[in-house]
Amino acid sequence: MRIFAPIGSTTRTIQPLTRQSSNEALPVCIAAAAYACIAGALVTVHWIRWHFGYDTGIYTKIVLGSLGGGESGGLLFATHFSPLLVVFYPLLALTHSSLSLLYAQVIAIGLAPVALYAFIRPHVDAAVAQRVGIAAVLYPPTAAAGIGDFHILAVLPLIVFALAWSADRGRWVLFSALAVLALTIREDVLLEFGLIGTVAGLVLWRSRAGLGTLFAQPVQRRRLAIASACLAGASFVLAVVFFAVIQPAFGRAGWFPALYYRFGLPHAEGGMLAAPSVPAPSNPSASLLISLLQRAGYVLEATAPLVFLPFRTPWWLLALPGFAIVLSATSSSIWTMGAHYALLWSPWLVLAAALGVVRIHDRAGSSSARRWSGAAIAACAVFLIAFNPMHLSYYLRPPYHALAQAREAIACMPAGATVAMPEQWFAHSAATHPGATADLIEQADYLIYAGDDPDATFQRQIKPAIQKLLANGYIRPLPACSFGPVHAYARAR
Repeated sequence: MRIFAPIGSTTRTIQPLTRQSSNEALPVCIAAAAYACIAGALVTVHWIRWHFGYDTGIYTKIVLGSLGGGESGGLLFATHFSPLLVVFYPLLALTHSSLSLLYAQVIAIGLAPVALYAFIRPHVDAAVAQRVGIAAVLYPPTAAAGIGDFHILAVLPLIVFALAWSADRGRWVLFSALAVLALTIREDVLLEFGLIGTVAGLVLWRSRAGLGTLFAQPVQRRRLAIASACLAGASFVLAVVFFAVIQPAFGRAGWFPALYYRFGLPHAEGGMLAAPSVPAPSNPSASLLISLLQRAGYVLEATAPLVFLPFRTPWWLLALPGFAIVLSATSSSIWTMGAHYALLWSPWLVLAAALGVVRIHDRAGSSSARRWSGAAIAACAVFLIAFNPMHLSYYLRPPYHALAQAREAIACMPAGATVAMPEQWFAHSAATHPGATADLIEQADYLIYAGDDPDATFQRQIKPAIQKLLANGYIRPLPACSFGPVHAYARAR
């Protein structure tokens, strides 16, 4: 059996798929499997210790409600445009556990470097392609996403690399199918593909030469230009439909992520210029300087592990829309390394780094490409160890001690009732208790909280609110469902 030659293969012969060529991918597959095992083990430990939070819980409710309608079904379009979440419904319906979503996220992140290796392999020798794939496994911003709360953006790197592979091989039916999946990830991804597809379509259509060894044949280059333009058009149309029609119909309180883009507000945390841990200076110029320095540090953390390879070619421009979405946020939580928002730009930056290696391979030879890709592996490893973005300090904190009593209290709640609880408990209960919610106090039928919960938000905000509701007679204690330090309350009828 023969494989398709890459688009830029005007001087290459089509090679048969042999056992040796299959074995060439083994180092990357082993690295990806090792990542999946380590990340899966960390996810399991975090799950047992109840460390996952609101996002895992709410995505669980959205997926389970996506085919059933009702309140949870409406959540599918209330905040984000993510129809792709529906594909996870059978997984949750079968397992009845949010842990299955977390494992699926690890697998999606782990498979992406294998797809990148498959894309780049025809353009460089095996050793170089292997190094590029291993560097992609170790790239900290993407690797960190595998052990955090579940987010649909975890599938974006795999889809981006698979789109590149299908375009390079001229597999336009597969490209179209992947494009449809890409359009169902999230509304900010729609904006990304709209901008990228527009610029790429214009550049490729007007170009008289390929991009190095890629897209050298005019016919294939024009096909990719047309495909990019179609993808851009579909992206913009769906974005307009979502923001103008779908979101207002389901999210009547407005588009929630807009809270992260409150420009010009003087407050010192949440939507702000300075980081939450740094008080906002009274001097606006100093505040702006701090903001710019923090964002510059974020970009440095993104590019240094790749030893600045993306800047070897114009392909780094593909990451600009993602960076713009992230860095324009006034809330520093969006542009904190380790947050899942990095997935908006990280696959494009890794793709640009891989193509930077291709350019080095074409111009300076295989030895130079090996040295640069090897340096990327070393730099990614150093950054992963020394500047780990996985927030392990949070996960290594001792969890709440009375988890057994929390399970008993949750199991005691009536079926179908709305039950407010801490977000970590919500993540564990969302798949089995449809009425579970996080920190929604006044509207809930029942409340479950522990008075000795060390969480700062609970002690500062939620605990005083509960005491006030008790004092006003709005809720009453429920001794039958209280166990040890975990107390249940029922709304007074």
